[in-house]
Amino acid sequence: MMQGFTRNRKNWGIIGVILLLFGMVAEVWAGPPLGHGRRYNLRHHQGHHGQGFAGEGICPQGRVTVQAPDDIRNQTNPLEPSREVLYSGESLFQVDVQPAACKICHGVNGNGLGLMAQGLNPSPRNFTCEETMKEISDGQLFWIIRNGSQGTGMPAFKDLKDREIWQIVHYLRQFPQPRRR
Repeated sequence: MMQGFTRNRKNWGIIGVILLLFGMVAEVWAGPPLGHGRRYNLRHHQGHHGQGFAGEGICPQGRVTVQAPDDIRNQTNPLEPSREVLYSGESLFQVDVQPAACKICHGVNGNGLGLMAQGLNPSPRNFTCEETMKEISDGQLFWIIRNGSQGTGMPAFKDLKDREIWQIVHYLRQFPQPRRR
């Protein structure tokens, strides 16, 4: 009887070592954990097609948005677009803004085709559209982020600090690319 017990303990020990080795190999195969360290280089986020990778979005977007008061609309971004400012803006847009990150509606790549975009009318702003974005001042973007956009799905982000909003504005300015014809 004692021999059976000893053999059973050896078997469980071998199984335990195998599971441990399998776990270590699986962790290596999985690659680095997401969300650790500095964000990947601008606009190279991992995700699936429903997070704004598919398509170019609507460009230009013909839409009327309530104008910010002149004193706000005419403001220019007081922050320099340094690497740190852009990383902070990217982090806020992609992950950190609460209650939901901007990418949920605007897409990981800013094309207006995020996960929630399908249910919104009008569709979320396509920040990659140069024709649309050149008409929107920094102050107007700041005001919309702070106060939301009535008649759209854009909520107000009143809890963001002014600096955070200006960081997001700089990040949004990185999206537009000339259209290929």
